[in-house]
Amino acid sequence: MRALIGKWRRETEPWYGAIGLANLVVGTSSILIPLMIVQVLHGTVENVGLISSLASLMGVIGSLVWGRLSDAAHRRKLFVVMSYTMVAASFVGIVFAQSLTAIVLLNMILNLFWVANASVSVLLVIENRDESLWEGKIGHLNQLGTLGWVSGLIFGSVAMAVASPRLGEGAAIRSVFGVLALAGLVAAILAARLVPRTQPRFVHRRFRGMIVALGNFIVERARFGPFHLYHRFNLRRLPALLWGEGGLRRETKGFLVAMLLAFSAFGFFFVPLPVLLADRFGFASSTVFSYFVVLNGAIVVAYPLAARRIKRLGNKSVLTGSLLARVLLFALGGAFLFVSPVVPSRLVLSLYFFGVGVSWSYFQLSSVAMISRLAQPEYRGQSLGLYNAVAGLGTIIAGVTSGLMAQRIGYAATFFTSAVLAAAAMTVVARLRIPRRTVKPVADAGDNEHALARMHAQPQASR
Repeated sequence: MRALIGKWRRETEPWYGAIGLANLVVGTSSILIPLMIVQVLHGTVENVGLISSLASLMGVIGSLVWGRLSDAAHRRKLFVVMSYTMVAASFVGIVFAQSLTAIVLLNMILNLFWVANASVSVLLVIENRDESLWEGKIGHLNQLGTLGWVSGLIFGSVAMAVASPRLGEGAAIRSVFGVLALAGLVAAILAARLVPRTQPRFVHRRFRGMIVALGNFIVERARFGPFHLYHRFNLRRLPALLWGEGGLRRETKGFLVAMLLAFSAFGFFFVPLPVLLADRFGFASSTVFSYFVVLNGAIVVAYPLAARRIKRLGNKSVLTGSLLARVLLFALGGAFLFVSPVVPSRLVLSLYFFGVGVSWSYFQLSSVAMISRLAQPEYRGQSLGLYNAVAGLGTIIAGVTSGLMAQRIGYAATFFTSAVLAAAAMTVVARLRIPRRTVKPVADAGDNEHALARMHAQPQASR
């Protein structure tokens, strides 16, 4: 273990600190923004859903644009610095925002520019390096981003617990946003000083191992997924990919439909969740943060277990099982909200969030590996872009709809809808013709999964 940790530290480059700090900032805001809407501006879950959808839309657009712009400009570093600076500026605006309209606009700007960093960070670590180092470099970068994200959730919980009794809930939330703005500015300065200059170059290669390295721990807020390669996805090729004679296989298209259903299901569950905890259950903001810490901690704990199970049973079996687990969890949550007016105990809620987090690890690792198996070698990069775009589209669809449903019908309805959509996704996956076990052509993916799981488990055990 000591040797692995030592190797992990030696491979950490100075500029990774900026990545970790920026992810801490955005990780905190992922929960703080819904709380700002409800607790400070007295908005509704419908408002939260609308803001979530618009933010996801900006994330998808940014993911398709920023990487291409960085190629055209022959710069990478500039886009990272710009991203962190605009994130800090957005938080300054949120500190003084007095209306929901202002929050909507600032959050859209935040997500658009955050993706500028996400679109080029992977390329910074692989350009001008030997291909044999790519997966390890991407996996390491992803670990640090994830550690920053979870540290942000922990910071939010502690900061709100300390500040709320002294300042009141509203003033405490604004104060934490002020701290985040300062931290974002520090991240921008670190990036400006430490991020290396590279010659923009993208070498086409098989994406199988890279897809495994890209699989991230973060909960289903697709717009915050830190390290995607959306910009390699060419929109002009979309019709040929989907409907052309030499495009994607039928199984690949079916899988993408299943993922659209799955991410829509997750959106119906997650978008209203912070408001449910704060509004209906009446939890303090620090307590809301703490449950998301439990959820993300479960993701890290389960990740190596999921990798081993995939190696033993294959992607399809694990993916189907993870969706079944979510169907049961979402339906159970909906049934409780429908029949019981009381607030569940802290222990029960912690176990529930832990289960949701565990199921995400199995889902994420098996789904990103499966899309690489289903796609023909020449279409793997495009298929990854489609997978990520579908994830964002699912969040966009679910954002507005789940907010309206929760506001007009109730939170139980959104949970039941999540269960139905997840069941539909599971049915589509179960009907796909995919070998049950991982075979030789994907041995590199399985090996990478196993190796990355061990890497993730060591430095993030405390998460």
